[in-house]
Amino acid sequence: MAQATTLLLLPEVAYNSNSVVSGAVTGDQQQAASYYMGNKDWQTVTWNLIGVTALISIQATLAENPTENDWFTVYNISCNTLTQLSYTNIQGNFVYMRAIVSGFNVGIIQHIKVSY
Repeated sequence: MAQATTLLLLPEVAYNSNSVVSGAVTGDQQQAASYYMGNKDWQTVTWNLIGVTALISIQATLAENPTENDWFTVYNISCNTLTQLSYTNIQGNFVYMRAIVSGFNVGIIQHIKVSY
């Protein structure tokens, strides 16, 4: 089945010591596959990075109205001046997903997207 929905977990962000607070960035929550399709459990997360040093965590929640405590990590991308265009498939009946970047101290994140 072809993927019909692509949502932006994190738009382009470049490290800038004046604009990134404590090297952390949190993307907006986006609907995961189960939000619209009930029992669908495969999401593909893609990213495009240029010279990034950071820990990128893909998080998910089962809650319809999540609080900060409802989020859990489903995948980590550990970057040490990493330049990469890649993807991973994540299985789970999640309602929402988001990307969190910590320890961001160099590089450009061109995008992180979820498709299903």
